[in-house]
Amino acid sequence: MRSTANDLLKYVSANIGLMPSSLTPLMEQTHVIRHKHTSDHGDTAMAWYDRGEGYQSGMELLGHAGGTGGYETFIGINKDQRRGVVVLSSQQGGLSPETIGWLLLKGVRLSREIAIGVSPATNAVGIGVALDFDAKTRTVRITKVIPDSPASESGMSPGLVVQRIDAVATADKSLTECVGRIRGKPGTKVRLELFDPKQNATNLVELTRRRIQM
Repeated sequence: MRSTANDLLKYVSANIGLMPSSLTPLMEQTHVIRHKHTSDHGDTAMAWYDRGEGYQSGMELLGHAGGTGGYETFIGINKDQRRGVVVLSSQQGGLSPETIGWLLLKGVRLSREIAIGVSPATNAVGIGVALDFDAKTRTVRITKVIPDSPASESGMSPGLVVQRIDAVATADKSLTECVGRIRGKPGTKVRLELFDPKQNATNLVELTRRRIQM
């Protein structure tokens, strides 16, 4: 199918009721979640899914991505804030339109740091930690510390809760945004506010980003 950004925005607008359409009631029926936690697509409706992005952020988000040789697309809706997003890209293998789309739906400002942070790379720049979202406590936790990294050299360990990244609270932030804020340019600093559940203590650490072999 051939389309344009403007045409797809009309379609998105009709889905969230911004543009009057006789099809809107039928479109709303396609938003109903039919399957919960289906593989990596998260909750799925009819053609729409949320990749778990809505669950992490507390927002009602739906989207769909697609692609073919040399081309990738994403359209999505934020039903709470009645926001729609269309991202078109004439390349594959670079910064994912779907990643950009989910961030925009949540109102994340696409700074240079965020763009660098979410770009795919085999030699990532960061501090050497893996993050995950703990559904029970709704917190972002460190699940792995890479040896010989700034994180390991500072004594960080799995299980720590990341409460703030450079004074930005991680509450209701997606993993994508949190990872993007931790990663950045080599030689720059990042400050983390960490809570240790075992010690019931909060600490501030400042680390210098560097290249880490993934």
